[in-house]
Amino acid sequence: MVKAIFDNLDSKYSKNHFTVGITDDVTHTSLEVAEGFDLQKEGTVQCKFWGLGADGTVGANKSAVKIIGNNTDLYAQGYFAYDSKKSGGLTVSHLRFGKTPIHSTYQIDCADYIACHKANYVDVYDLLEGIKDEGIFVLNSPWTPEEMDEKLPAEMRRTIARKKLKFYNIDAVKIAGQVGLGGRINMIMQTAFFKLANVIPVDDAIAYLEDQIKHLFAKKSQKIVDMNF
Repeated sequence: MVKAIFDNLDSKYSKNHFTVGITDDVTHTSLEVAEGFDLQKEGTVQCKFWGLGADGTVGANKSAVKIIGNNTDLYAQGYFAYDSKKSGGLTVSHLRFGKTPIHSTYQIDCADYIACHKANYVDVYDLLEGIKDEGIFVLNSPWTPEEMDEKLPAEMRRTIARKKLKFYNIDAVKIAGQVGLGGRINMIMQTAFFKLANVIPVDDAIAYLEDQIKHLFAKKSQKIVDMNF
């Protein structure tokens, strides 16, 4: 919106009286706010994750920030938004990774990578708002490719086609059940993120993730042993 104001000042036909932030359909003084304006430095990757409270999404994303921040030369930033009902409510994670310090103090509105961890969100939220052209969209759902035309809203399908998105679907719930994780899909979706986002080499990421899991559960196991004695 600030950029729209400066663009108006620089215009040959600038408006002397204008509004931003609303659509003024009465006096038509609103300035047009262009989409896709991004202040991030080249090389910064912006990722947005839509999750369900208690499904492990936020924990996995905090883990990703730690793995990348502690084991690479990249800078990392994470912000996690919850609704009032944490367990079973909406969570939205905003992650940035880059080669230069990240000072952005606002949520991501121009994402390279968007993941939706709960299938019915496609009918509730505008999940792809602001995604970059040729960005990556990952959906956790049990739907087959043939079912996508029926299950995905028309506007979402148009966005995927118009922006030439790389669209991936994974049945993380089924996989989590098969490997004994129950309903917690965080490890499945985190592995998919490392594979697709290409922030760091996926083999390195999985090795860091395995070390983190061993460290975490070794500490918990030791606590159980200590309690038994």
